[in-house]
Amino acid sequence: MMQYLEINVSTIPFEKALTGQELNSAGSTRPKIVVADDHHLVLDAISYMAASEFDVQAVDSLRALEDTVDKFNPELVILDIRMPDGDGIEAGRRILQRRSGLKLMFLSMHAEPRFVKRAFDAGALGYISKRAPAEEVMQAIRTVLSGTRFVGSQLEFSEHDGLGSDEELTERQKEVLRLIAQGCSAKEIANQLNISVRTAEFHRAAIMERLKLHSTAMMTRYAVERGLA
Repeated sequence: MMQYLEINVSTIPFEKALTGQELNSAGSTRPKIVVADDHHLVLDAISYMAASEFDVQAVDSLRALEDTVDKFNPELVILDIRMPDGDGIEAGRRILQRRSGLKLMFLSMHAEPRFVKRAFDAGALGYISKRAPAEEVMQAIRTVLSGTRFVGSQLEFSEHDGLGSDEELTERQKEVLRLIAQGCSAKEIANQLNISVRTAEFHRAAIMERLKLHSTAMMTRYAVERGLA
């Protein structure tokens, strides 16, 4: 059963999430993350979930975010684009200018193309919807920490403009993408194109990497949008 960002906030020390106190023990070698959101349910849910793999601090204002980034020295900041004390995208841009190597990901209810474009123009590596399932949030965190761009599957596909072009694909990869969009498995693709299953899987992985796509659903939407299906 798919899990979404819904938890019982009583399972989390509420004051820790709001004051930015550390949710994990000191001296840990796990990657450090700061989560900033003014919606406490979202803040607590993300913090609780991410704490299973990462050291997490959570704040509910941009002012607290900048202070916490300086003190906690995180590898990743997860930020809402609209905060009560300012523009999250501009705050993220300022933080990246001060701290080279820091990675930035936005988690937002806003799926309009202009917000997505602004976020990536500001230097973000990830953008996902607050409606995303929990496992996608964790996948996004891992992907962005690895230095790879991640765009959530909940976003309208037109918002992926500029992240990858089908002109970058070979003719064989376009054939594979078309068959994926038609619902074919790797074995079925291999049979239709007279290639091995392993080669079909290799083409699938190469397509996902070149187009910055992260699921079959995203590949299908891409193919339909571009007339490749």
